[in-house]
Amino acid sequence: MSDDAGTAAMAAGTDGARAPGADTAQRGGIAEAIFAEVEQMTSGGKMSKSDAFEDISKRTGRRAGTVAANYYRIARKRGAPLEPRTRRGRPRGSAGGTGDVEAVVAKLDEAVKDLARLVRRQEAELATLRAEAAQFAELKRLIAKNS
Repeated sequence: MSDDAGTAAMAAGTDGARAPGADTAQRGGIAEAIFAEVEQMTSGGKMSKSDAFEDISKRTGRRAGTVAANYYRIARKRGAPLEPRTRRGRPRGSAGGTGDVEAVVAKLDEAVKDLARLVRRQEAELATLRAEAAQFAELKRLIAKNS
């Protein structure tokens, strides 16, 4: 399809695309509105950004993550100073210490020993139960024989 035919198809709406111009009027409008609303809600420390994102999410039906993404997209575009993300989980390099590895190995060794003790105790209990079951079976046989 040539460029002219493609433009005509878009304008006519035959391929389901928006007409030219409608796209540019809407582009960024929602994100700009979200940015302005969050700024208003958080000004003076009235509310945290997370709470503002959640509030807007509930009112608009958008996910809080989508609201946050729209806010930060505009914030970056405007050059607003953003705090770096806080990392979740273990800090970098925390698994590299040999003291940590030795502590984990010691805990693992103790856990295996505890498990072995429990298995031995369970085996002894099963042997006792099997012996009692055999005695009950013998008593049942004797009672049935004498009845």
